[in-house]
Amino acid sequence: MGGAGLAAAAVSAHLPRFLIAAAAALGEVVRLAAEEARHARVRRLGAGEAVALFDGAGHACEGVVETLTRDAIAVRVTRVLPPRLGESALSLTLAIGLLKADKLDWVIEKATELGATRIQPFASAFTLAQPSAARQERWRHVALSAAKQCGRSVVPEVALPVAFAALLAQPAAARLMCAEHGETAPLAALRLEAPASALLVVGAEGGFAAAEIEAARSAGFHAVGLGPRVLRAETAAVAATALCQARWGDLAAPG
Repeated sequence: MGGAGLAAAAVSAHLPRFLIAAAAALGEVVRLAAEEARHARVRRLGAGEAVALFDGAGHACEGVVETLTRDAIAVRVTRVLPPRLGESALSLTLAIGLLKADKLDWVIEKATELGATRIQPFASAFTLAQPSAARQERWRHVALSAAKQCGRSVVPEVALPVAFAALLAQPAAARLMCAEHGETAPLAALRLEAPASALLVVGAEGGFAAAEIEAARSAGFHAVGLGPRVLRAETAAVAATALCQARWGDLAAPG
């Protein structure tokens, strides 16, 4: 992102942000969907106030509330922002073993803040959680809320859970599996050309079975470690996401 893009991000980050259905043009009047309009009313926005809008697919803009009624809010676009504002060049899928209670909500929130493109829950030998349809819908709301908060223009996809074998078939330029046991290379020092896309696999509370690690190796995954301490699954997921972004994404040192 260039200097102009950074400036745009800084300005937009301080404005209330709302999701819109599609990219909007300069001067266009956009009507917020019912749920977003409710959020605007909760924030007690009034006519003439500045807001930021984004479509969740990489387009963002700023506007001014033009009309506000009990049932609808209309915003006139005053500035179109650079495409994919707040997005990393690394297309990163975080595959996380199903976690109990609210732990996966927390991982989705933090992975969104760290720039993950896609979040793929999976079931493996030692996963214990069996999420309901309501919980899966909540994951999408968590990702949307986090994208609004951190100033992203893309809302990460939270995919439906898959079996471990199906996960290993998903494509990516770099395929990484965080493993506690066996021969691993430190993720922070892995010798790998900067990939355009990465699939990062982190296990559930019980980790991986030896057979799963071997299956991943056979499928072309690099077995990587995160240091000398045993991390909880949710901690490992966030730490590994940050390391990938620091090595190949937009947390890397310039140059």
